[in-house]
Amino acid sequence: MALRVLRVVVGVLLGASGALMYAASWQRWADACPWGGDVDDRLCTIRQDHLYDFLAPTAPWEPVGDAAQLAGWSLLVLALAFLLLPWALTGLRPGVLSAVALAGAVLALVVVGLATLRSGLTGAVVEPMAYDLVLYVWLLVPPVLLVRFAVAARGWSLAAAVFLILATPLVAAFSYAVGSYDARPWWEAISGVLTAIAGLCLLGAAAFSGRSRPHESAVTVASGGSRLPS
Repeated sequence: MALRVLRVVVGVLLGASGALMYAASWQRWADACPWGGDVDDRLCTIRQDHLYDFLAPTAPWEPVGDAAQLAGWSLLVLALAFLLLPWALTGLRPGVLSAVALAGAVLALVVVGLATLRSGLTGAVVEPMAYDLVLYVWLLVPPVLLVRFAVAARGWSLAAAVFLILATPLVAAFSYAVGSYDARPWWEAISGVLTAIAGLCLLGAAAFSGRSRPHESAVTVASGGSRLPS
């Protein structure tokens, strides 16, 4: 029962984070690059400039609407979800190395989220101490952690981990965020949708988790970890 409740909580948090990121992307692109419109239109081409990137803002930067505020809240909600993610995806307590990496990832999400939120509120780039290092941790650590958790996950939880990996800025930077000019229109929305789908997958895991008890027991014994009761 505890594991099911945990998965519902994390699933809802991921859905909220994804919705906020989609709303942030809407702020940037809706008036300049309508979904399915001409990406080579003059206004759309201008909006693709990295000058308008809000994830995460770096100088020089030009804010668009409430995009940065919404993205900042999205990252903060995602940080809350990440705190519980190892248990929600695998049902197991993370090992020492995973726990340290998780703490770093959550801290980076919080710092980047707060910096993005404050940048949006002030209309100027806000860079906390060691911001470059934090950005690297934010980009690199979560995908590695998610791959680690995906290895131990099964079924709906595995699907959630895969969608979260696809939603990370690192994957986006080498695929759907790359545009013909600078940033591809609506790429942040795609990331948000992938995050929300991951949340739905965890809700599916909560609903159907009782179907795979024998296999999960074997994983628990093999890993030596303690599993939350479902």
